[in-house]
Amino acid sequence: MAAPASKTLANLTGRYKLNKSLSTADIASILALQGTSTLIRKAIASASVTLTISQPSSNEYKIEQTATAASIPGTTEQYILDGEWRTNKDAFFGKVMGRSQWINLDEAKAKGEDLAGGWEDSDEGKLILAEGGSADGKWEAFRIWGFEQVGGEKRYTQSVKVWNKDGEEVRGKMVYDFVG
Repeated sequence: MAAPASKTLANLTGRYKLNKSLSTADIASILALQGTSTLIRKAIASASVTLTISQPSSNEYKIEQTATAASIPGTTEQYILDGEWRTNKDAFFGKVMGRSQWINLDEAKAKGEDLAGGWEDSDEGKLILAEGGSADGKWEAFRIWGFEQVGGEKRYTQSVKVWNKDGEEVRGKMVYDFVG
């Protein structure tokens, strides 16, 4: 389902379900590069994934991610858009470090032309960059968040790039349906 016109990155609060048919990101390949087990990869790849996003402040986002698969715990991630590096212990990935910040379209293009997307100009030309990786340096990733027209409808999207220390890389786009 399309996101309402009122939804922007400055007003992202809501629930979003991953639309696998519109997405190009291969979740199983991304998780493999991040070192997750085959069982977890298969379960998450076949699950319905939903993000519940809240905004405690204008530069802070809390994302609760749930997967409707047997015995897969949900995760909660905190994003503070100040560009500061932080560490966290993640249930799937162990100790991770990351940062997030506002960026403009030129900065998104510098991360990869194919990841720049067809972003809507609904946030004064701003996008969100979330980047990080495993604390031991085995993998790194970044996601660029924004809204785009996908199939003629406004959708919340995340362009993703994940790579590991062996030089393997996966890129793609996750497209979400707004569900309330």
